Amino acid sequence: MNMDKTIRSVKHTLYGIGEVRETRFGGFELSVQFEDGILRWIRQDELEFLSGSMPASNARIEIDKPVERIELIKPMLPEERFRAREIIEALRLGIVPHGQVDEFTFGRDYAITQIKEWLDNQSGEPLIVSGEYGVGKTHLLDYVYSSALKRNWAVAMVALDPGELPLHRPKAIYEAIVSSFKFRAHNGGFREFLREIAASPKWHELQEHEYLGTVIEKIRTGEDDEYIYEWIEGESRYYPQMYNYSTCGNIYCYILSGISWAAKNILGLNGFLILFDEAESVDSFWHTSYQNNKSWNFLSGLVLAGSDDPVSLKEVGMNKFYKHYLYKGWWGYHSDLQYCGHSRLPFTWRVPCNLKLLFAFTPDDEMFEIEPLKSARKFEIGSINAEYFEKISEKIISLYDLAYDFQADSRVFEYVPKDNIRRFIKGLVEALDLARFHSDKPIEELLDV
Repeated sequence: MNMDKTIRSVKHTLYGIGEVRETRFGGFELSVQFEDGILRWIRQDELEFLSGSMPASNARIEIDKPVERIELIKPMLPEERFRAREIIEALRLGIVPHGQVDEFTFGRDYAITQIKEWLDNQSGEPLIVSGEYGVGKTHLLDYVYSSALKRNWAVAMVALDPGELPLHRPKAIYEAIVSSFKFRAHNGGFREFLREIAASPKWHELQEHEYLGTVIEKIRTGEDDEYIYEWIEGESRYYPQMYNYSTCGNIYCYILSGISWAAKNILGLNGFLILFDEAESVDSFWHTSYQNNKSWNFLSGLVLAGSDDPVSLKEVGMNKFYKHYLYKGWWGYHSDLQYCGHSRLPFTWRVPCNLKLLFAFTPDDEMFEIEPLKSARKFEIGSINAEYFEKISEKIISLYDLAYDFQADSRVFEYVPKDNIRRFIKGLVEALDLARFHSDKPIEELLDV
């Protein structure tokens, strides 16, 4: 059924206000021309509609070309059922949506208490959560990400990968951090964070920061085009440069510590929490000794900044550097960290900077004896007990019933392997699909047991 009001103006958290030009895929994506003049295809659920009635999250939008009207079609599913299907589709991939991560976290009370105490502690020591593959480290990090956001932290999470995203590529790590950056409960992104700083009466306190000061000044003068944002996100060239060398970890630690300092001292947040998943790739056998050396250098620089150690500020201020007997470049006389030859910025913007670092590792006693990991706070999480699988099974089966109006045989839980949390979630949803599509067959036959 068509509605009377026309919807044309929309708002995106990153790109601002825009006008809808056309749609595709049955209204799933909208072509929007934003104020910067760039036309982008955006998913409908990422947009806020500013004129006309707000559509339900599962409403479809239709549009003629050229645009004359954008009209709402009555949703085909009740809102509650549509949301349940969205969650089930995420679970089908073994992923718990951020908005529901609290509901799917069981049996980790001790770990959660330890992490919250660490976050509340003024100490800048990093935290290491270790556990074997499949025990739920990533899910725990998802929970911490969501929880810290609600507790007034800026948060980012990076899944390290020895092939695609190793620590010896500090620029790539920085890009991954700012792309996952969120702050405040409404999930504001990095660009909104910068805009809030620029609008703050304290904006001038970041003016001396070589990178962040530049972009804040552009925002305040109305020169914040897409090119400037892409530059500070590491995706385009501008001055000062974002170097792509493995030796330039100091530049990115400098920027990250500046972000954290601004979060606390300008916007009144608790600080900036960065979560690193699969952190054992810091010393991968895939890499050369040179690459691993640069990974440790960047890791040490991050921990130096997070620990509020002023040593880097001192050696930069006093020009205390030396040439390494094996490697080219400049090395801090006191920190023994390598600095970028093009820009010897300190690893820390200011002290304290309120930067917190949490790493998820598989247990590695040998690696944990190397600094800076040796001095980090650590605790290990074990396998989830059977009660967890029963609780999450009840939750998923209840959601599946709501999503598809299908009451599954409760015995389906018994036939899904329980050696890995992600495989269990995926397996349970697949088993429920089989039971729904072949309701005439017994569970035992469907699951080959």
